[in-house]
Amino acid sequence: MRPVVHLQHGLLGSATDWVLNGPGFSLPFLLADAGYDVWFGNVRGNIFSRNHTSLQLLDPKFWAFSWDEMAARDLPAMLTYALLASGASEVAYVGHSQGTTLGLAFVASHAGSELAARVKVAILLAPVAFVTHVDSIPLLTLAQLNTDQIFTLLGFHEFMPSIEVLARLEGQLCRLQPALCVNILAAICGYNPSNLDQARLPTYVNYTPSGTSVQNMAHWSQAVRQPGEAVMRHYDYGTSCRTLLDTPRPCNQAVYGQLVPPQYNLSAIDNSLVLFTGGQDRLADPRDLQLMLQVLPSHHILLHQHFPDYEHLDFIWGINAAHRVYSSVLEVLGKLHDS
Repeated sequence: MRPVVHLQHGLLGSATDWVLNGPGFSLPFLLADAGYDVWFGNVRGNIFSRNHTSLQLLDPKFWAFSWDEMAARDLPAMLTYALLASGASEVAYVGHSQGTTLGLAFVASHAGSELAARVKVAILLAPVAFVTHVDSIPLLTLAQLNTDQIFTLLGFHEFMPSIEVLARLEGQLCRLQPALCVNILAAICGYNPSNLDQARLPTYVNYTPSGTSVQNMAHWSQAVRQPGEAVMRHYDYGTSCRTLLDTPRPCNQAVYGQLVPPQYNLSAIDNSLVLFTGGQDRLADPRDLQLMLQVLPSHHILLHQHFPDYEHLDFIWGINAAHRVYSSVLEVLGKLHDS
């Protein structure tokens, strides 16, 4: 039986992010060539996850989620499905960006559960637990403007949906003027032009951004506004349980039974961890990385490789990622599979 690997994309992304550099360069192809059973996750709200058994896309309730729900419901469902369909007894988890946040939140909040115990290792590319030192101008701006309140007042609940016409226009712009081809994902996360195949820029923008909810972006904005401490909290609904029109609304007391959103206890993680970090990462800032390392159980960190020149998107689209990063990923997985 082939060992199972689950790949989880980042913020505003989709499963396509993993394969855009093609065979020989993208991690899923390398994993498949090495004999792994590769599974992709798509979180709710992106271009591939827009169906619901009862809610329509225009219903605000459809978009009432953040990465809390992705970690508590989406990820366990995806891992369970992959394990059942493959018949495997365990799964290796690989996340990038927000995908690492989901992985950490899941194994922390499900520590001791049967499903969490079946995650043999969590490999984290550009891991994000705290963003109090984030150096992303768009994300800082969203945080300062209280995005959730503004967008809700305007009646918007979806953030940066994937629109085919705009994607094609961006693709044409990339072909004509590669230097101008920086979409919102690159602006938020940061990228290194010297480590990207400029000829593939049209391909990247054809598939990104893939959309998310305003509430999810609000959750990230709350984390940015949080004081510089090693605390990863659930979404803050506020303490007002009634709207201005005196109708009920979600509040912390109703959702959590307390005034302040609970914390994720990262020190409770009981899974093996592997970290790959970048020194130029404006979303996963090295200062926030140090905060994360202070709370993660160090005895569970099998490997931490730091690349001083790497930015956030280099870990999935960097032209040298196969040699510098993925070779180590395969080595770690190989050793764990043989043990």
